[in-house]
Amino acid sequence: MSEVVEEHPSLIPVINRFGIRLGLGDHTVLEICDEHAINIDFFLTMINMFLNESYFPEKKLQDFHLAQIVDYLTKTNRYYLHSPLPNIERHLRSFISVSDPANEFLTLIGKLFETFKDRLLKRIGTDETEWFPHIIQLCEKQTKNRPLTYHPASISDPEEPVEALLTDLKHIIIKHLSGNYNENLCYAVVVAINTLHTDIRQHNRIRHRILAPIVCGMEKDGGKNLSSREIEVLRQIVKGETNKEIADHLCISLNTVLTHRKNITFKLGIKTIPGLTFYAITNGVISGEEIEL
Repeated sequence: MSEVVEEHPSLIPVINRFGIRLGLGDHTVLEICDEHAINIDFFLTMINMFLNESYFPEKKLQDFHLAQIVDYLTKTNRYYLHSPLPNIERHLRSFISVSDPANEFLTLIGKLFETFKDRLLKRIGTDETEWFPHIIQLCEKQTKNRPLTYHPASISDPEEPVEALLTDLKHIIIKHLSGNYNENLCYAVVVAINTLHTDIRQHNRIRHRILAPIVCGMEKDGGKNLSSREIEVLRQIVKGETNKEIADHLCISLNTVLTHRKNITFKLGIKTIPGLTFYAITNGVISGEEIEL
């Protein structure tokens, strides 16, 4: 295994997510996976997918337990927070500070990075507090003998602002950078951005093409069972609150409210406020006295 990592040092943070540290000796992949109690098929799939962008074994990925994928993506998010994000920030701060202070272009680059950072932190926060716990809850409801339903046509890859912002940041620096600046630190910034961009792009494929469709299928199979958060949102909807008021009331983002509304409509097959009100009252979500009929 050490030979592979020597040839591809970019694998170091990937194997770290599995709890594998350097000092690999002459151990084989199988020996290391056995030592760390790692599913070797899952490990090799992640490694090969990271190394080869054209490699994406959807069928194989569908066979892995969702909790396993969620755990891996959770560790990936933590890696973003503790390594590449502060690394880019450190290099970018140095790059701006030692370059021409009159170069307003560098200030704009710094602001664009802050926008990206804010988007990434919000996505990770939503993963940890809402999406990943919801997936684990769905897994716990599945019976052992009931296969997960995969609906490849049920969801399309959404526009990924996190990935797009990194693409723009790299493109702007390479193509439009002007004025006096430190070339060595500029190179360090571009390499750090490119490394993170590659990692996010590879793992977004898992999020959008595997995880999201399977979860969608599980929710379809789950019928009309709303999550506790969806019930809270439904209560506020039938009380007549706007999306912004619901977001403020429940301390969640506006986008999260919109996602919950979409899920509620999808699960219940009900699109109108009167229809949702009828459902909420007849199913004990809210009493008639709490709302204006």
